[in-house]
Amino acid sequence: MEKKRKIGRKSFAAREDLLDGMTKIAKQGELSLYRFLNDVFEQIQRANALGINIRDLIDSRELLKAAKDNGFTLGLERLWYEMSEIAYSKSKRSSLDAWHDAGVWSAKRYTSGDHQDPFEAFKNDLKDFTWNVPEFVVKKQKDKISVRIVSPRFTESYTLLFTSFLEGALETFEYKIENKDVSRGIIRLEAVKQ
Repeated sequence: MEKKRKIGRKSFAAREDLLDGMTKIAKQGELSLYRFLNDVFEQIQRANALGINIRDLIDSRELLKAAKDNGFTLGLERLWYEMSEIAYSKSKRSSLDAWHDAGVWSAKRYTSGDHQDPFEAFKNDLKDFTWNVPEFVVKKQKDKISVRIVSPRFTESYTLLFTSFLEGALETFEYKIENKDVSRGIIRLEAVKQ
């Protein structure tokens, strides 16, 4: 008969506030702190064995949750561009208006929320949510904002629609577009506070 290998225990030091937080989480899951922490350690080792950095994993999950909470949905990029192309070719004005209104709605979520700097929160989320855009630069200097977006994958109509979205958002943040240079895959906007 094979003997069971006895697994020893080790003590370690942790910050008191972190350990208190872990104790609270363990109680919510009706687990002992010992069992809960062992499960946490096992999951971190499992992620590490798969080549996954736990911090990156949590950051990715936060990004997806924020996108979902802010009304975004995941979809195939190619399909998104093709559907935008179809809608734009059927009704340019309606498509542009819909994207403009979406920009207004999106910005209002930030202006009516509890963000310390609504524009900065909007900008950061938008940059995160458009991870497929290789160059997305938004600079704010006093009363001026400049936007530069470059993506070789954007179709002409998608570029125009996304520009309309940005214009709606900027207007909601009380900026007036002063300069606009838009061509397939490139958006440059300069706006000033009204």
